[in-house]
Amino acid sequence: MELGLHLGGGQGGGSAAMPTAAAAGDQTTWVDASGFFFSVCAELDVGELIHGEHFNLFEAMSALEIMDPKMDAGMATTKYKTADEAIESGAAPINLSVHQLVDVMDHLLACEATWHKGHPLAQTVFSCLYLLKLERTTPNSLLHAFCTSVRATCSLVRTTVALADIHEEEDFVTIAYGLPVEGEGDAKCLSLLSSVEETILRQLRFTKGTASGKRKGAQDAECLQDDPALEEGYCQAILCRLRFRKAFFRTLSYMEKPQGRGLEMARKHIAAALSELRDIRLSSAFLDPSSNVDLAKTRNQNLSSDTNSRDSELVKEKPSTASGRPAVGFDESVNRRLLAPTPPRSIKILCWEDALKYFEQLFEDLDHICSLPLSLGLEELLQFLVDFQQSQPDLFARAQLQLLILQDDKLLGQEPMAGALYKVLGMPANGINNNQQTQTFVTQASRLMQHLLKVMCTNTAWQRRKLGRVILDWANLLQEVRNTLKEESWWTDNVIMAWAAEQTCWIVTHFLMLGFQLDLYAPSEYCMLYWYLPSASLRSKNRFSFCSLSSKKKGKKKKGGTSMKVTGTALKDVKLTSSILLIQCYIDLCKGFIWMLAALTLDCKLVNRTPIFNTEQERFLQRFEILFKVLAPEPMSYFQFKEATCHNHFSYQKSYDHFVAVQQRIQELGPAPTKAPELSAVSRGQRAIDVRKMEQVALRNRIALQIVHQAGPGDNLRVSFEFSQHPCFPVAVVKKS
Repeated sequence: MELGLHLGGGQGGGSAAMPTAAAAGDQTTWVDASGFFFSVCAELDVGELIHGEHFNLFEAMSALEIMDPKMDAGMATTKYKTADEAIESGAAPINLSVHQLVDVMDHLLACEATWHKGHPLAQTVFSCLYLLKLERTTPNSLLHAFCTSVRATCSLVRTTVALADIHEEEDFVTIAYGLPVEGEGDAKCLSLLSSVEETILRQLRFTKGTASGKRKGAQDAECLQDDPALEEGYCQAILCRLRFRKAFFRTLSYMEKPQGRGLEMARKHIAAALSELRDIRLSSAFLDPSSNVDLAKTRNQNLSSDTNSRDSELVKEKPSTASGRPAVGFDESVNRRLLAPTPPRSIKILCWEDALKYFEQLFEDLDHICSLPLSLGLEELLQFLVDFQQSQPDLFARAQLQLLILQDDKLLGQEPMAGALYKVLGMPANGINNNQQTQTFVTQASRLMQHLLKVMCTNTAWQRRKLGRVILDWANLLQEVRNTLKEESWWTDNVIMAWAAEQTCWIVTHFLMLGFQLDLYAPSEYCMLYWYLPSASLRSKNRFSFCSLSSKKKGKKKKGGTSMKVTGTALKDVKLTSSILLIQCYIDLCKGFIWMLAALTLDCKLVNRTPIFNTEQERFLQRFEILFKVLAPEPMSYFQFKEATCHNHFSYQKSYDHFVAVQQRIQELGPAPTKAPELSAVSRGQRAIDVRKMEQVALRNRIALQIVHQAGPGDNLRVSFEFSQHPCFPVAVVKKS
C-alpha cells in the first residue's frame, strides 16, 4: 500500500521503526508504510492514536475512520468496486433484449429525476455502467443514442444550475467527481436519436402493414423481438421515449438562447415533451402485464395479514421501471470511491410513477417560464416570481427562470437594471445626468434589486432566511436617501423616497407571509402577526396610487424649472385600482382575524397552548426584531400591540363585519384581477386562485363565527385553525369541548 503522506512518530510508543522518508516538498519520497502500521497497531492500547505534529482536537472530532464501511463511503461497496470489474463480470451486456432496453431507458429517467432532487450524480445517473463506458455501446445503436442524449442533457442541466448559483448543497450536487459528464459526440445526440427513431418508425410501419396484409418494406425491417403480437407495442414504447429525449434536449437548447429569442420554439418542444410523457405513461399498461387485478388482490392480502414492518417493505419495493423489472447495467457502488470521504449516503431512486410526475411538473414549470412576457415591468416581474413560487417549482426550473431574468446584468436581457428603475420612478434617464445623488441612488438600488430578484428564485426556506438580510440592505438605502437628498429637488425626492419605502414594505410583507407557508408560527403568535401585517400592506397600497400619480405629475413644473411637490390631498384623488382593492381584502382579513382571535381568547374557546420556555413579549421580539431597524414600515413595539389587543370590548360582530367586507370587495373586483393586461398569464391565473381562496376563507370563518356566537359564552366549544384554503389565512374549525 503506497501512502502519499509523511507521518510523524506515534504517541503510543512501540518498537517499530518508521521507514526513512524525505521531508515534504517537491522532492517527496513515497514509502510503503503498511508494515509500520500493522506492527504499531498491535502495540497500541485503547484510546491511543498515531497523529501528525499539527493534529488537534478539532481535527480529531471531524476525522473519519478509513476503511470502515460505516464511516468510509469508499468501502461501502456491495459487489463490485470498479466499473471495469462490473463490466468484466457481465453486469452490463451490450446485446440487450427489447424489454431490457426499455428497462434501462426507464431506470435512467428515474435516476435523472433523483439527481435533480439533490442526490449525487455518481450514485444516480452515472450508476449506469453504459454511461461510464459509453464507447462500448456503439454496436447497439439504440442504446448508444439514448445514453448519449442522457449525458448531453445532464451536462446542460448541470451548467444551468451552476450558472444560476441559487442552490445549496442539499438542493443539488454539481460536482462531477471526475465522471465523464461531457463528451465530444454529445452535440450529435439529436442526429443519433433521429437515425434510430427512423429505424424504429420503419419497423412500426412494417408491423402495421403486416397486420393489414401488406408487406411493403419487409426487406428493410428488422424485428425487435420474436413475438409479432408484441412488436407494435414495443415499437411505440421505444418511439415515445426517444422523442421525449429529443424534445427535452431541444427545450434546453432553445432556452439557452440570449434575450429570450428561443422561448417560442422552446414552448413547442415543451408541448411535445408533455405529449410524449403521456404516451410513456400509457405504455406502462403494455410493458407491465402483471399490473392487473390479481396482483392487486395479492398485495392487499399481504397488507392485511402482515405486520407494519412488512407493510413498509412493500412500499420500498416500488419499481423504477414501467415493466416493474429491475434494469440491468446499474450499480451505484462502483462510484463510491470517487465520492468525498464522508459516511455513506443512502440513495433511494425515485419510483417510476414519481419520476413521471416530476418531469410532468418540470415541463409545466418550464412552460410557465417561457410564457413570461419580455416586456414586463419590474414590479410585475416581482409579482410573477411570487406567483411562480406558489407551485413549488424544482430547482432546475427556478435556475432557468433566474438566468432568463438576469442576462448579462440586464433585466430579461432587454435593458440595464438602471433603465428599468428610471421607468418605475417615472424619470427620464437622460434628463438627470447632472443629479449625482439620484444617479448614486439608482446605482445602489440596481444592485439591491438584482440581488432581490436572485433571492426570489431560491427555495422558500432559503429565500426567507436571505430576505432578512435583504430587508436590512433596503433599510440602509432608505436611510441614506433620507440623509442625502436635497430639498430643492423635491419632486425627485418624493418619488425616490416613496418608491424605496414601499419596496421595503413589500419585502417585509413577503417576509412575514413566507413564515405562514413554512409553518414557522405557533397559533399563539397569529394575533400579533395579523396585527403587524396591515402596517406594511397599507404602505404597499399607497405605492400603486403614488406611482400612477407620479406619472401624471412628472411633466408639470413650476416656473423656473422646479418640479411640483406631490401633496397628500392629490393622493386621495387617485382612483382605486383592482390591485389596491385586492390589498384591502388582505387588510380586512387581517383585521377580521385580530378581532376573532381576541374574542375567542376572551371567551375561553380558543385551543391555544401557551409556550413555557418564553414569554409573549420575547416571542414578539423574536418575530419582529429585524423590523425595528427599518424606517418603513414604521416599527411598532410590543406595548403598542398589548394596548391594541388588551381591551375587553372585542366582539364576534366586529370580526364578522370584516369578513363580510372581504366578500363585498371581491364582488366589486369581479373579473378585473384576472384580466389585468400588465400582468403575466401566470400572475393572472394565480390572482384568480387567490381571490377564490380568500372568498372561501371569509365565508367559512363567517359560518364559524355564527356557530360560536349562537353557542353563547363559556368553554362549551373549542376552536382551532387549519390552513386548508389559503397558505397564509386559516379557517376556524369548531368542535364540542
